[in-house]
Amino acid sequence: MLIQKIKIAYIHFIRKSFFILKVKLGLYKKNPDLIPYYFLDSNDFLNEQIKIELLNIESEQKILEEAELIIQNKFQTLGSQLTYLGEKINWQQDFKSGRTWDKIFYTKINSKESINGSDIKVPWELSRFHQSHWLAKAFIINSDEKYANKFFDLILNWIEQNPFCYGVNWNCAMEVAIRAVNWIFALHIFKFSQSFNEQIAKKIYNSLYQHGLFIRNNLEYGRRNGNHYLSDLMGLIWIGAFFYKYRFGRNWFRFAKKELEKEILIQVYEDGVDYEKSTFYQRLVTEILTLSYIVAERLNKPFSIKFKERLHKMFEFIASYVLGDEVPNVGDCDDGRIIKFNFFEKVSEMRNTLVIGAVIFNDQNLKSKAEKNFVDVLLLLGLDGYKKFSEIQTVEILTEHKIFPDGGYAVLNHNGFFIFFDFGDIGMNGWGGHGHNDILSFELAYKGKRFFVDSGTYLYTPDPEMRQKFRSTYSHNTVLVDNTEQAEFLNLFRIKEDLSKPQLTSYNFNSWDVNSVYAEHSAYLRLKNPIKVIRIIELNLLKNSIKVLDAFENNGENQIEVFYHLHPEVKIRKFTDTIYELSRDNVRIKIEFWTPPNSEIKIEEYVYSESYGKIQNNLRFRIRFKITKRFKKKFGIEIFPLED
Repeated sequence: MLIQKIKIAYIHFIRKSFFILKVKLGLYKKNPDLIPYYFLDSNDFLNEQIKIELLNIESEQKILEEAELIIQNKFQTLGSQLTYLGEKINWQQDFKSGRTWDKIFYTKINSKESINGSDIKVPWELSRFHQSHWLAKAFIINSDEKYANKFFDLILNWIEQNPFCYGVNWNCAMEVAIRAVNWIFALHIFKFSQSFNEQIAKKIYNSLYQHGLFIRNNLEYGRRNGNHYLSDLMGLIWIGAFFYKYRFGRNWFRFAKKELEKEILIQVYEDGVDYEKSTFYQRLVTEILTLSYIVAERLNKPFSIKFKERLHKMFEFIASYVLGDEVPNVGDCDDGRIIKFNFFEKVSEMRNTLVIGAVIFNDQNLKSKAEKNFVDVLLLLGLDGYKKFSEIQTVEILTEHKIFPDGGYAVLNHNGFFIFFDFGDIGMNGWGGHGHNDILSFELAYKGKRFFVDSGTYLYTPDPEMRQKFRSTYSHNTVLVDNTEQAEFLNLFRIKEDLSKPQLTSYNFNSWDVNSVYAEHSAYLRLKNPIKVIRIIELNLLKNSIKVLDAFENNGENQIEVFYHLHPEVKIRKFTDTIYELSRDNVRIKIEFWTPPNSEIKIEEYVYSESYGKIQNNLRFRIRFKITKRFKKKFGIEIFPLED
């Protein structure tokens, strides 16, 4: 702990302070004559076979239409409509709200301040330069210089409009890192353009050097590190490799690799679950670590066996909860990606992540769960990776139950039913972070259709009230006691304290009649009338039904509320006061409530967010009743499939 405190003090109060002083005094000299190392050249991006295989995966029409939108300066992100950004892009503007940030020194910008609903993530997202890959794919298939010219125009305009350390896009080291990765990857393709002259190269290489300087001196390191610090390190891996011919590049690479070796063991549990407790951030962190791994392999400076084993587990966890192009919406979702190869890619599409893991680890299960190949393999791993993916045998995916005891999740599969059950802590070992007040919540799907869902995220800083609403116990399929949150919020990303002490008390997957998972938490032992909440998931193999039951250990009177949130596409048909039919498309299930006497069962409107910036209405069941001292009964719901 003392060593960590010293490290924090050094990074934030000494190293960063000296960096700021040197920037303001103009002591950092430009490096106009840098010679980069293109470490992905073995991918042979302009090989005719690359073009052929790319067109086997995606249509020429799709590729060219996406690239044309970028040429026209049209962009869509974070819930926005496709928007024309003008003849020249204003890189300091949130085009959704219209707010433009002043081009001031980066330390004076408050990233959490929202004015009239402005969101700093919008200019950040635009400046991540995902659009460079949509242009690059078009350049690969027809070598038209207009795509290269647009790429260089965008970069040079960005450099001109974002002087080193000034403006909103230098405010966060993570954003600097992601931008650098996308620039470097795209340069591997556009360096073959006739437009790529020495003058352009010098400007871009110097800016990338500045990106590296910024990250190294503004590391987002603290008492609890998360995806931001990992992104910083990934950025140093990529920039360090790009300038590996120079001592500073080698130093950046070695430092970042050493830190990632430590951080993966801290931030990722042994079972592969990222401790930020979000299904979408699980994908982001896996991508960060994988992109770092790929670069280290190309430099012949591989990560350790421990690193590789932990990374493999991360892919396996993602594979356990992928439902085609959907996933459970657990914890925060801000649509975050590092490299994004498709303009209109569905945010919940994670099979393109699995294909990379399938090739790296020669994993038949990952390939089989991905179902098909994606452009990600071809562009990140080249023709060799693409060929290797084709050679991996597919296997039948077993519908087995899986427990992730360290991360605190159970994935249950039974005769078309899928349940994702959360019995872990709130997130980041007591800080909350991107985790929600969702202990003992669950998602349920039948025949690939999600019926019971977590509510999602919607927004961060633009609407603090809605931010807290979506994080709250009310927004999850779990139990609320005495109108009290499972944990009190400290700010938009922290909780005051996690007193929940969740436990997986038992599970049984071997019985011939009933399989079950028992879990509990102690978040409400802090109440005036302390109470422990217990949830049981039972899969009845004989009745082909699923029970979600709740029980309590209490010593007084408590007000109990239980929520069951439905996907917006789910329709409700009432049979009796306690029996309902739920349907989505042509898939139907029956739900029967087992509740104490004098319970109130209400159907009410709520809100659901499938991705960042998007919100729509849905329905939920809300059950309310009181329990008295030493309430012994179990109650809950039983779910049956309905067939035509």
